[in-house]
Amino acid sequence: MFKHILIPTDGSGVAAKAIRAGVQLAKEMGAKVTGFYAEEPRPLHLHNGGYGLEKELIAEFDRRAAEYAARSVAEIEGAARAVGVPFEPLVVKAQRPYEAIVNAAADRNCDAIFMASHGHKGLTGLVLGSVTNQVLTHSKIPVLVFR
Repeated sequence: MFKHILIPTDGSGVAAKAIRAGVQLAKEMGAKVTGFYAEEPRPLHLHNGGYGLEKELIAEFDRRAAEYAARSVAEIEGAARAVGVPFEPLVVKAQRPYEAIVNAAADRNCDAIFMASHGHKGLTGLVLGSVTNQVLTHSKIPVLVFR
C-alpha cells in the first residue's frame, strides 16, 4: 500500500512510540522511511530588546539545537536499521514545523506521513496549537496519527 513513509519527530517520548510503530508499519508494507526533524530557528528576541547575547553563546545554542535534531533523527534511523527498513534522514530549519513536514513529504515523494499526537485538548490544545492537527489539515497525502 505505502512505499515511502515520512516519520517526523520532535524527540519526545510520545514521538518515540510512534517511531517504533511507524517503522514496523513500513517493514510490514515493504516501504522505506524518511526520518524528519524540523529545527525551529532560535528566538529573535535573543538578539533584540537588550538581550544582545555574545556570539559564542549564540553559536552554542545553534550547536545544541543541531545536536538535538541529529539525535532525534538518529533514533528513527536506529529503529529502521534494526528491522531492515531502508532509511533516509532529513533535518530542516523551519518557522512552522507543520509546513516543513507537509513540504518534506511532497519533496521526497512520500505517500504517507506517520506521526505522533500529544493529545492536547481544550484550552491547552488551543494555546499550544497542534502540529499534528495542522499537518492533518494541510496534507494532500494520508496522515496516520499514533496515540
